[in-house]
Amino acid sequence: MKNKYVAIGGFAFTEESDMKKLSNYAREGWILDSIVGGFFYKLRKGTPQNIIYTLDYQDNVDEEYFSIFKEAGWDLVVSIGNKMNIFSAPVGTKPIYSDMDTEMEKYKIMKEQTKRGTVYSLLIGVILVISMIVSVIAVKSIFLILLGLFIIDIIVFIFNFMPYVAYNDKVKQLKKGRNSTLDNKNLWKIYMFAGALYIIPNVWDLIEGDSPSLIFTTLGILCIILSLIKYKEYKKYL
Repeated sequence: MKNKYVAIGGFAFTEESDMKKLSNYAREGWILDSIVGGFFYKLRKGTPQNIIYTLDYQDNVDEEYFSIFKEAGWDLVVSIGNKMNIFSAPVGTKPIYSDMDTEMEKYKIMKEQTKRGTVYSLLIGVILVISMIVSVIAVKSIFLILLGLFIIDIIVFIFNFMPYVAYNDKVKQLKKGRNSTLDNKNLWKIYMFAGALYIIPNVWDLIEGDSPSLIFTTLGILCIILSLIKYKEYKKYL
């Protein structure tokens, strides 16, 4: 087997552990090659390497940006959407961000981006709800189309809101002079909130006598299970 695919934990939530996981794989000879579909790391079989990885967020990067990393000993491995970049370096290489202020700036970029996505999807959701109410009264033929768009919007909202809460928590922790850690204290709450958002529509379907969505039910249960796991991890550090 020349390639291995490993699920991405979610950069907003598991950045630190994902980078450590990639380092462990590299020591076994599985080297990060690319990102597939935004959900998987593609690893290629090669010579075992004692390297570390770091993830950086930047807008409108240029050659100077990559040169700074190169001079500091970090080589570019993968660029994602011209906003996220994964670098590698030999173990012992100094981190590119040596203080909390500069580290905080990188998280502010993603915080603002996910905040915009959250606000836009929320506004669209409100418009779609109003449109569905109007369609029930006036144009019933387009109700199902609007409902489908609303379901898609809910998913977009969750995929923006959850990372926003995580990045916002990282920034707050850094402002307080604490290190930004992978499993932030609010992660279990985020998963629980997402699980509730997925399951609530199914409860409404049951009340109306309709069959609940298998996809939403499964996603809701998975989020709640993850929430309980993360809560137990959080309690260990109290």
